[in-house]
Amino acid sequence: MYLMFDLVYRNNLGCNMFFKMFAGFFGLSMILVAGPVSAQVITVDISDAGLVDIDPQTATVAELPGPDGHISLSEALIASNNTTGKQTIGFAIPTSEWTYIPWFYPGRAVIHGILSEGAYSPVAIDGTTQTAFTGNTNPYGYEVVIATGGGLYIPAVDCKITGLDQTNVWIEGSNCIVANNSMMGINFYGGFGGSGATVTGNTGGGFVQIDQSNNNVVTGNTFDRVRVLGAMAVGNPSINNRIGGPKLSDRNFILGRGTLNTQGIPGGFAVQVFESIGTVIENNWIGTTPDGLSQGHPYTTIGVYLESENYQTVIRNNRIAGILSIAVPPHAPSYFVGTAIQVGGTGSGVSIVGNKIGLNANNEPVLGSVTGISLLNYYRGPARDVTIGGVSSQAAIGGQSTQLGNEIAGQLDTGINVSNSLSGVAIRRNSLYDNGGLGIDLIDAGFLPGVTANDPLDADSGANGLQNFPVIGSATLLAPSKGGRRTSVVGSLNSNPSTSFAIEFFASPVCDSSGYGEGRYYLGAAKVFTDASGNAAFALTLPANSVIAEGWVVTSTTTNALTGSTSEFSACVNVR
Repeated sequence: MYLMFDLVYRNNLGCNMFFKMFAGFFGLSMILVAGPVSAQVITVDISDAGLVDIDPQTATVAELPGPDGHISLSEALIASNNTTGKQTIGFAIPTSEWTYIPWFYPGRAVIHGILSEGAYSPVAIDGTTQTAFTGNTNPYGYEVVIATGGGLYIPAVDCKITGLDQTNVWIEGSNCIVANNSMMGINFYGGFGGSGATVTGNTGGGFVQIDQSNNNVVTGNTFDRVRVLGAMAVGNPSINNRIGGPKLSDRNFILGRGTLNTQGIPGGFAVQVFESIGTVIENNWIGTTPDGLSQGHPYTTIGVYLESENYQTVIRNNRIAGILSIAVPPHAPSYFVGTAIQVGGTGSGVSIVGNKIGLNANNEPVLGSVTGISLLNYYRGPARDVTIGGVSSQAAIGGQSTQLGNEIAGQLDTGINVSNSLSGVAIRRNSLYDNGGLGIDLIDAGFLPGVTANDPLDADSGANGLQNFPVIGSATLLAPSKGGRRTSVVGSLNSNPSTSFAIEFFASPVCDSSGYGEGRYYLGAAKVFTDASGNAAFALTLPANSVIAEGWVVTSTTTNALTGSTSEFSACVNVR
């Protein structure tokens, strides 16, 4: 349990203005005064942050301590700001000073009172020095808590924060490092030039919020929630932020966070992306406990939430599971809520590739949501150029040119749901199985879900233009060859006239209960071109596959090569 503020959207700016006014009220100087150039260590030895008996305008490190013989955190920051070079602020607070609500922060030195200064020049704040002084007394993290109003304000460049616990930090400077802390509230605001931060090795939960800030990297942490927030209306999107990365050491564990309102309705998310450009979310475990075997938070209803307007967003190679909650309204039956990935805004260039959705760390489909991936209508218009799986130009965003499809299994309802205003959603080479509803559900113009029947020349409207799916006439196993048995597939497609299409084939042990799809194993693809009547026939032999066997089923999808729109799954055909 800990005190911190996970504030909504751009509350950072309000906090910044508070600190500016606070500094003005106390007449604090932000002008550097010449002092020793070497990197001194300033050691805080009392808990009351606000005790100041030095001149806040001119006092340097050389003048510490003041007449009372102690150094408070305010005094340490004042002296650091007024001394050239980069100082380290350490802590050696005796346990006799640990008197601030000890039942809430057992085993920790709590800095309290009014903090009358922020960090305006390069500084390192090192809470591990307190551990070295009094020992490892907090089994859940580090030994220093800065519990001073809005937290620790750092507009300085080249700062480093380490060894703190349950502390809110507000960082407006560039090139800062926040590493090896516990249960922190980490806020970056780039409206005054802050960017390029590194957040790594933080544990225990807490959150990081990147607000109108660019080129930040968040790797190797355990958080409850991560937010990337921009402000397109004032020309300040958050740009090129990376959450995770390709290496195992880059992985973040993002457990999720949510609340239950007075009507018993849960709501919350693990990762939010709002008005950003070039955000990469890669190789994280989202929605589960760090071992990947259990749900992270019972009220988290969205794993990754793309909201408002985002461009060139990559969601790649993550495990997103455990996003499922129960709503218990007082005057209605209870129901489940949960979506692993939700695209709920406008923008373009969304790439969702290589993710495992609904599977635990043992790759068992036991931590599904209601829906795996949901693309929603938005009042300002739908998202454009969305790729779910496969290999495409969008998959190369962020430096990786080849991608596999997503594995989406164990959802209570649909694997992929596309609302009726969206088109051009390419759904390629994914593995969908053991979902309670359809593998792919394209919502029609009347907002109706479920299997949408083919229509002549594909003239109807709805999600992806309700692209017609193929009709498979037969699927036959051929004689064994190296790598397994090949499959002969014969069928046809009726769709838009004189158009090129890609038809992908999938195999599953059993058919979906609807009779259409799903598709657990990708078998291969063929290109066809419809004639003037919209017809194309196909008869092909798919590559050898060591898994497929007689009694399994084959299904297929169609993707329009011109628009990129993919169909629902075709009806199943038994393999003979």
